[in-house]
Amino acid sequence: MPVDQDALCGRMEEIVGAAHVAAGPAQTAAFAVDGVVPELVVRPGTQEETAQVVRACAEAGTAMIPWGGGSAMGLGNPPSRAGVVLQLDRLDRIVEWDPANLCVTAEAGVRLAALEELVAGSRAILPLDPPEAQKVTLGGLAAANQSGPGRLLYGTVRDWLLGMRVVLPDGERIRCGGRVIKNVSGYDMNKLFIKSLGTLGIITELTFKLLPMPVQRAGVIGLFPDPAEAWAVVEKTLGSFLLPEALEFLNPDASALLAPALGVPAVPGACVLAVALAGSPETVERQARDFTALFAAGGKALALPGGSGWDAVRHVLHGPGTAHPARVLCRITVPVSRTGQLAAAASRTGTDCGLTALVTARAASGEVQALYLPGPEPGAVEPLAGALEALRREAAAAEGSLVLQEAPLALKRRMDVWGDPGDGLDLMRRIKAEFDPRSLCNPGRFVAG
Repeated sequence: MPVDQDALCGRMEEIVGAAHVAAGPAQTAAFAVDGVVPELVVRPGTQEETAQVVRACAEAGTAMIPWGGGSAMGLGNPPSRAGVVLQLDRLDRIVEWDPANLCVTAEAGVRLAALEELVAGSRAILPLDPPEAQKVTLGGLAAANQSGPGRLLYGTVRDWLLGMRVVLPDGERIRCGGRVIKNVSGYDMNKLFIKSLGTLGIITELTFKLLPMPVQRAGVIGLFPDPAEAWAVVEKTLGSFLLPEALEFLNPDASALLAPALGVPAVPGACVLAVALAGSPETVERQARDFTALFAAGGKALALPGGSGWDAVRHVLHGPGTAHPARVLCRITVPVSRTGQLAAAASRTGTDCGLTALVTARAASGEVQALYLPGPEPGAVEPLAGALEALRREAAAAEGSLVLQEAPLALKRRMDVWGDPGDGLDLMRRIKAEFDPRSLCNPGRFVAG
C-alpha cells in the first residue's frame, strides 16, 4: 500500500515541529544514500520524540535510515528504499557524567570530539580513536563499530560500552546493559546492536566506561626503504614485552602524503612504521628508546612530532589530498601474521589498476585499510571491481575478509560491499526477522541485503 507522504509529513511536524522536517527532493537530496533520495528528513529533539517518529513510520509502513554525523554513511549496500531519514544531531545532551567512577552517559547525537573534550577536563579518556572525531557521533560510533589505530591496546566499542537505549522498529524503547561496570548476568544485548548499522533499531543513548588519562604520550616513526624491514620490526614487537598504544604501517604512497603533515622529509619509495606510546614517563621513555633502536636497525628513526603528529598518522586516509567523489576505501581483516601479505597485495591492486593506492595497516591488529584514488581518466575505477574480488579471495584464503567502507555507486552495483557472510547468515536473518519483520530499518544495506 503506497505511503501517504502528505499525511506522514503532517504527523512528523506534529511530533518534532515543522522547522525540523524537510520534505521534497530539493530539501532532502543532501541526505541521499547511494543515490536513493529520502522523501522526508526528520530531526527529533528528544529520545521520546525519536520513539514517536519511529512509531509513526512503522504505522505508515515507511522505511527509516538513521543518520548521525554522516561519517559512515558510505558503508553498506545501496538501500532498497528510503522513506524517512532520522537525523539525530539534536540528540546532543550529556545525560550523566560521573568522573569519580569513570562513566559517562550521553545521547546518540553527541560528537565524539565533544565527549573527549568534556572528559579531558577531569583527566579521563574514552580510548576509541576513529578518524574525523569531530564528525563521528556516539550512535554512529557504535552502529558502525568505528575504531582507529588505538584498537591495538584498547580494543573496540564493545570493550567500552556498558549500556544503551534503543528504539525498536515498532517504536518501543528498550534499555540494554546499565550504567555500572558490574552488571547482572544474562544476554549481552549491547553487542547485538554494535555494528548492526541501524538495521535492528535506532540507538538513542550510550553509556561508556572511561580510562584515566595517561601521564605522558610520545611517538616514534621509522622510515624503511624495504617494507620487509618494517614487518620484521612488527614481528619483533609482537614477541617482546613492548606494549605500544598503536603500531601503524603506511605504504610509500601513504607515507609521501604523511611527510608534509609531519614536517619531515619524504623519502621516495620508503614506507613508514609509526608507533604511539602512553603511560608513566619512565615507561614511555624506555619504550621510545627501544623502538628507536629497532627502527634504526633497518631504517631511519625519528621522533614523532608532538601535538598533531599522531593525528596526522590517524587521518592520513581522510586528510588533504584524499577527497574524491570516486574514492574507494576498503577494510581488510586477517590474522595478524598475514597483515603484511595483504598490505602488499592491496598496494599491488592499485598499481595493477593504474590507481594511487594509499595503504595503511594496524600492523599488530590484523587490519589493513586501502584507499584507491583514480587518475585523470574517468573510467579508471572500472577495472577495480575484478581486482578487488581477487583481493577479497586472497583475504578469504588467509582466513580474513574484505569490506568496502566507501565506494561509488557504480562499483557497489558490480560487487557486494560485504562479501560472503559465511555460516552466520541464517542466524542473522532470523534476528532481523524477529526485530524488524517488515524490514523498515535501513533496508537492504547490511549483509546479504
